[in-house]
Amino acid sequence: MQKHTKVYLKHFNIGEQDYIPSEISGSPATGGIHHIKFLSAGGKDEIENLIALTKQEHDQAHYKEYPYLEREELFEYHKKFTNVYKQLNKQQ
Repeated sequence: MQKHTKVYLKHFNIGEQDYIPSEISGSPATGGIHHIKFLSAGGKDEIENLIALTKQEHDQAHYKEYPYLEREELFEYHKKFTNVYKQLNKQQ
């Protein structure tokens, strides 16, 4: 398993075999865990830079499929998802 995937799963307390939802659509994250800011552009394996995506969303983030997902959009989706996660954990 790749380092960034381990970081993501640990942060959200998700097991390897658990359901991982896309942070955008809630569908299965078949595209895996994606670096919002690519490693080649100086991105890091840190939770603030990681987002779970479907295969289609992943292709959109890599400008392979329209409509494209821009980096700023991905950061916003991730921020919202993380805030909801925090709120749900406070209630438990």
